[in-house]
Amino acid sequence: MRQLIIYRRFFTNADCYTRGTKQISVGVQVHSTGANNPYLKRYVQPDDGRLGKNTSGNSHNRKGLNVCASAYIGKLADGTVAVYQTLPWNYRCWLSGSGTNGNANKLGYVGFEICEDNKKNEAYFQAAVMGAAVNLTAHLCTLFGTTPQAVVRNFSQGAALAVMDHRELNSRKLASNHGDILHWSRLYGVTMDTFRAAVEEAMREGVSVTYIDCDSGKAETVEGQPNDNESEVNPLYQAKVTCPGSYLNIRAAKGKNATALGRVNRSETVDVLDDADAAWWQVRYGGVTGYAMTGDNGETYLTRISAEEAPGKTEEDEATRGDGEKIEISRAELETLYARIGEVLGV
Repeated sequence: MRQLIIYRRFFTNADCYTRGTKQISVGVQVHSTGANNPYLKRYVQPDDGRLGKNTSGNSHNRKGLNVCASAYIGKLADGTVAVYQTLPWNYRCWLSGSGTNGNANKLGYVGFEICEDNKKNEAYFQAAVMGAAVNLTAHLCTLFGTTPQAVVRNFSQGAALAVMDHRELNSRKLASNHGDILHWSRLYGVTMDTFRAAVEEAMREGVSVTYIDCDSGKAETVEGQPNDNESEVNPLYQAKVTCPGSYLNIRAAKGKNATALGRVNRSETVDVLDDADAAWWQVRYGGVTGYAMTGDNGETYLTRISAEEAPGKTEEDEATRGDGEKIEISRAELETLYARIGEVLGV
């Protein structure tokens, strides 16, 4: 079970907070600030004894701003990385900007900003992005009853997933033209596919969150529940890898450029969990669950195998009658039976 502390410092002076537009939250938009200042006090005020004082008076907790995130991640005055919630999770944030397909804020995406540094400190990146941001996103997905790969809405430019960064939302015409967070994360070999896969792992482990009110000091713990149901899902059937190459990649998302989570050698067998998309099946192999391409350029990469061909089956399978008496059915008889069933079902 992972642990996360979220400090509550609601932006009661911000126009976004005072307007207080409530909506059903369906996803998470990931942003980074694009400025070399990793300290939270630049954006989050007043000081609670941990943040430090912003002497410039330019925090985001003030009137007259058209930007307000739901949360911020960055350094406290002592240099430790922390998470501050600045809007209730059911308030519409002002963060994405708009595109020709609309506005991610209005679709129900809450959003947080990660305070960037000079992009040369990998330890800070790992703590802020792959640590705090991943755990926060996993917590929010659990609260909203969604998963990182869930489709919020389909557009001609592609599906808007439940977890996307500013750059991806812009590519779906749901946000302004910014490049975060890829312009930073790619320096360390991290894509949003990597990020979403890490969020899924955090959800499987569970994230226990303690909310601490910055004024009263009152603490409230929201216990996380490990979401390991995926390992218990029964496959629809099994398929053999029949690609022309020596192996087939299992990817974090549908698409040739998505992060490879693992590989399956040719002639090996995978569990097929979802085949609704004819081009990309959700598969499981060796404890890794992801998406595998079913074919390309006329080649078939995954071939469904019948029950008698599944690993561990002998040439002659046993079938059990209702009265408990066992009978033996030959493979030829099984094939005839399957053919007749197929004729009846029209498949």
